[in-house]
Amino acid sequence: MIVNQQFIGRFINRDQELEYLNSRYESGKPEFIIIYGRRRIGKTRLITEFLRGKKGIYFLPVEYSESENIWLMQRQMGALLGEDSFMKMRISGFEELFNEFFKWHRGGERVVFVIDEFPYLIKLNRGIPSFFQRIWDLNLSRQNVMLILCGSSIGMMETEVLGYRSPLYGRRSGQWRLDKLNFEHLADFFPKYATDELILVYGCMDSIPEYLLKFSPDLDFWENLRMNFLSKGSFLYEEADILLREEFREPRNYMFILKTIAEGSRKLSEIANTTGIDKGALSRYLHNLRRVGIVDSELPATVAGKSKRSLYKIKDNYFKFYFRFVLPNKNNIEAEIDITSKIEKEYDQYLGFIFEELIRDLIRRRRIDIGFLPDDCGAWWYRGDEIDIVATGVGADDVRQIFIGEVKWSDLLRRDVARILDDLHRKSDLVRWHNDARCEHYGIIAERIEGKEALRRDGVYAFDLGDILKP
Repeated sequence: MIVNQQFIGRFINRDQELEYLNSRYESGKPEFIIIYGRRRIGKTRLITEFLRGKKGIYFLPVEYSESENIWLMQRQMGALLGEDSFMKMRISGFEELFNEFFKWHRGGERVVFVIDEFPYLIKLNRGIPSFFQRIWDLNLSRQNVMLILCGSSIGMMETEVLGYRSPLYGRRSGQWRLDKLNFEHLADFFPKYATDELILVYGCMDSIPEYLLKFSPDLDFWENLRMNFLSKGSFLYEEADILLREEFREPRNYMFILKTIAEGSRKLSEIANTTGIDKGALSRYLHNLRRVGIVDSELPATVAGKSKRSLYKIKDNYFKFYFRFVLPNKNNIEAEIDITSKIEKEYDQYLGFIFEELIRDLIRRRRIDIGFLPDDCGAWWYRGDEIDIVATGVGADDVRQIFIGEVKWSDLLRRDVARILDDLHRKSDLVRWHNDARCEHYGIIAERIEGKEALRRDGVYAFDLGDILKP
């Protein structure tokens, strides 16, 4: 097997994805699999781990010449075959290359072909999807092979490879969009960090594997932040600009939109007024940002369908941190002025929103027990009132269940808890969801809660940081 050794490193929590790929490998049939997802998410690392012990080729195209890519893949095929003569043949196209490979390949042993960053080839030649349609239809679909096309440009993968108008449409036997890790897996990267320190990390990098590997588990969070975010030339300092330029044709417009959302404009009309972009074009930009997982829109929990109450938010914590702390301080960073202490003073307030989102995610994934299995979970707001968490579902006795909770990134005393519970009971009457036939549950989640066990005995769902990472 041919694998670039620079990709061999730590491999954490991709068991489900590996199981999927291995089951396809063992199917006994020709397999055509599409793997895609945003950059730095761990696609290449997953694939190289999958290729261990298997006969196959991992190929990463270069972006400057189709003929150079054919020659490079020909060399890898020749090495796999163990035939120097194969490398010396004059081959003019990918279709001829695969045809020749199977004239030389003996024994019928299963072969895996991985083409990473397949959009690089499409940029060089828009006819590449048609060529690979012919390669699959006339050759590979009749061989003992597994073809994996992988890409980071989500837009191009969804249109040029997976889209209805793509020549490759209907050929694939499966696809997998690789997503970020879950919060609880940060502990595997930082075994010495306490839960509150892991949340500090989560607030600026989310759970993107490549970003997490930039931080040293032996340094404290603030030193890691200074070295990797707040220093000119560091990887994460320029990453947002690079990602937007690589994914979108008009990166400056996307930068402006994200900056506007980060500064507090969350309604479509507010974003349009601030940016000066008409609502039609703005809706398309926001759709593209949602597609790649940077932005999302949300409605109050219990509100379904379209509503004027819909709000946009930056979903990805890396981009959220970048537009909140890095971009506004670029002049200081460029002048090599250390702004770490400035961010440290403001970070707790910022983490309040991150902590809320994290708790909602843990409830959705049923990592936090709220007394029933929720069908829906989100924030709720109406006029001047807000509730951090409203989750709804149906209990085992078919009774409608609703959980109403408050999240605080702080330590709570008993008097704080009493005040919060009184307020939750008041606001619960405003939540219109089967008011006449529902069982209500109340909860408080914070860094630490005084009298937590007594609250639980009284029927309140009380959780602090000590509960969050429990199995």
